[in-house]
Amino acid sequence: MQAALYDTDLGYYNTERLKIGAQGDYYTSSNVHPAFGAVLAQAFAELWVTDEPLEIVEMGAGTGQLAKDVLTALRDEHRTIFDNLSYLLVETSPAMRTRQMEKMTAFDERIRWCDVEQLEHEPVRGIIFSNEFVDALPIHRVRCSNHSFEEQYVITVDHDRLEFAWREPSTKDLGEYVERFGLTLGEGQIVEINLDAVGWLAKMKQALAHGFLITIDYGDTVQELWTPHRRTGTLRSFHRHRLVDSPLERVGEQDITASVNFTALIEYGSDYGFELVSFERQTRVLTRLGLIERIASQLDPSDSIEDLKERLAVKNLIVPGGVSDSFRVLIQRR
Repeated sequence: MQAALYDTDLGYYNTERLKIGAQGDYYTSSNVHPAFGAVLAQAFAELWVTDEPLEIVEMGAGTGQLAKDVLTALRDEHRTIFDNLSYLLVETSPAMRTRQMEKMTAFDERIRWCDVEQLEHEPVRGIIFSNEFVDALPIHRVRCSNHSFEEQYVITVDHDRLEFAWREPSTKDLGEYVERFGLTLGEGQIVEINLDAVGWLAKMKQALAHGFLITIDYGDTVQELWTPHRRTGTLRSFHRHRLVDSPLERVGEQDITASVNFTALIEYGSDYGFELVSFERQTRVLTRLGLIERIASQLDPSDSIEDLKERLAVKNLIVPGGVSDSFRVLIQRR
């Protein structure tokens, strides 16, 4: 998964082909409508109730659309915060970074790019947030077998064909991760374990001197993700908006992802000094922060077909079964 997504030359996120939107492989909430970024800006303003300058760090900023929408809303609706704002983007993909630079020329004085190591040496005071970042971190897959665990590996057959194989776990951390949650897995049940997310939390401890860590992603509690009826886990791939059976197809040309275990983020986050502020469905957060009222205020009898299409897109952020239905918003504080 690491190689397929992040290889310098051939990894999915490092190639030039557009990944997000109608011409890509999937949609994100931030690409549905600018209102998502405006509501997020409102949330930032409500959290940052101090006169201190605000530093915002976005992890994995994608096309840059969300950053542009957040900055636009802060400039237009929260001018005091905007005038004392620094917006940092952490982006490992050169192709994505180029898209971000092209999209945000209007905010050159407010933004800069950096990596996590720089943040660890110069911790920020403000808000570090991510939108569909953790789900793209490489995962391990384990299954229960005879009251023990096996790990799934990718092997080569006949020198050029990839297949899955079950072997001994690569690290004892996998067993300790499972044991931490006190759940008994059924014989043959497969679950995903995101050790990289735990390592990321450790880095965020160093990167955030004071403020909030906000994680927006699709996933759930461990009790829901590891329920017996999900015997094959949540690993999945997408290509041209179609669900693909195997991540071994079109390696480097399709997305590979797994649902986020938010219980792990909360519990391991506590180990690293992060206090739980809130954990909610994205739909509820958007509604509470005025998404419906924001869209209603834009209604105009003379709206064009394109305007109506935009508002129908926003509907997908709040209706049952829409984009937000399986998304969660986790806010932690240091």
